Amino acid sequence: MPVTSRSQWFADSFTARLYLLVITYPLMVLTMGALNPSHLDLVLVGSLAYLLPNLGASWYYIGESSPSRLFLYDVLPQICGIVASIGVMVGTQSLVLAISAQLVFNLIAPLLGWKVLIAASSAKPDWSITRAFSRLQRQRDPVITAATSALYVSAPMLILNAVAPASLASYAMGDRLFRIALTVFSPILQFVQGWIPEGGPKNVKYRMRVTLQLTPFIGALGALCVWGFGPLAVALISRGAVSFEQSLSLPFAIVFLVVSASQVLGLACLIQLGRAKDLARSTVLGALAGVPMLIIGATLWGVVGAVWALVLSETIVLMYQAAATIRGMRRY
Repeated sequence: MPVTSRSQWFADSFTARLYLLVITYPLMVLTMGALNPSHLDLVLVGSLAYLLPNLGASWYYIGESSPSRLFLYDVLPQICGIVASIGVMVGTQSLVLAISAQLVFNLIAPLLGWKVLIAASSAKPDWSITRAFSRLQRQRDPVITAATSALYVSAPMLILNAVAPASLASYAMGDRLFRIALTVFSPILQFVQGWIPEGGPKNVKYRMRVTLQLTPFIGALGALCVWGFGPLAVALISRGAVSFEQSLSLPFAIVFLVVSASQVLGLACLIQLGRAKDLARSTVLGALAGVPMLIIGATLWGVVGAVWALVLSETIVLMYQAAATIRGMRRY
């Protein structure tokens, strides 16, 4: 795409994603609020904090091979948000305030993307609702992936709140560690997303193989940190108020290992191979398999059972994506 057209393309994409967020947010709040009526403040803040990063420009910075922009305008605000949320959690012991702090920083990244890529250019956002949804229709596979992820990410806390509410704080802390680990891993993911196609079509398969050989070691290192240091981190953050033993940090560590590998397969490999449909299908498959397993696991074994159910559902996603990647590489 010509350089002069890129800012306009991003502007059109931004408006379409903004309209989608306006529709998705109330639906997410209604769904989570109906299942969790005693924590509506957490539902309102948490839903928006999760959805806002979808307005960001990380994919644009990756496409133009601009790691400095990617770090300064997208990764850094999210890291600052996590650090701020931990500080607020330590100081106030309020999950709502902690997520609110992260929400503020999650808003900064899209605003920076708007300023850097739209306001500083000649691009004019197209606010036509009809044309915006026409653009979304042409990108239905990524939309399905994002929408399914948005709904499924809230399922464990909703289910635990219904069947084992006393363990909700332990799960929330583990989920926070998991999200922090994914944020730390995100520069690696974003680097390989840009590096794989950078060498041209003839080097794509070779670079994919190198990526798939090396990134699991980075994921394993992160998983070891979650498992080994997770209980200590939770004890410090909660001042000993939340129970979080290694029997819980272990499945969270494995979830991180599996999800980090899945992100590389899905976002770096399948997209590059032109198999976005397989990425969408794997996400839907994981949600369909995961929800019943979460209900069974949480009902029978509480929070530990719920996290192990997550391990199983994410492993199903990983296996599907691995098979799709192998097929795609053979046909590339």
